[in-house]
Amino acid sequence: MLSFALGIGTQNTQGDWLEIYYPAPLLNPDASLVAAAKEALDAPAGNAPVSFLPEDCTRLAKALEAAGHSEQAALAESLATSQRPLVAMFLESDQPPQTAPEVYLKLHLLSHRLVKPHGLDLTGMFGLLRNIAWTNEGA
Repeated sequence: MLSFALGIGTQNTQGDWLEIYYPAPLLNPDASLVAAAKEALDAPAGNAPVSFLPEDCTRLAKALEAAGHSEQAALAESLATSQRPLVAMFLESDQPPQTAPEVYLKLHLLSHRLVKPHGLDLTGMFGLLRNIAWTNEGA
């Protein structure tokens, strides 16, 4: 697994992701962490964003804690009070991104200096991101 992250974001009225914040993205996460998260969230194989609800956070946190990953468990538990959409991004390989959550995870890996510039495939990323014009009307 190349990367894993839990995130919180904003979606428009059509359900498209406008932005996602991943507070603690992981590069080359431990296999036990990935297995626990995949089982708790019923995640598919491959590069996959998995939306989940605040009520799923306790189950996810318990699974991560049982697998020995207390920092990610604490993060999952803290997301339980969220009023905003939640997503877990599983990035198995470095392919051109197919979804906005994947683009944002790759950008976070760069921002957190977990990978070097030009170290990830971002081909076509701008076509996956929504143009946003902020107004007083909201999303």
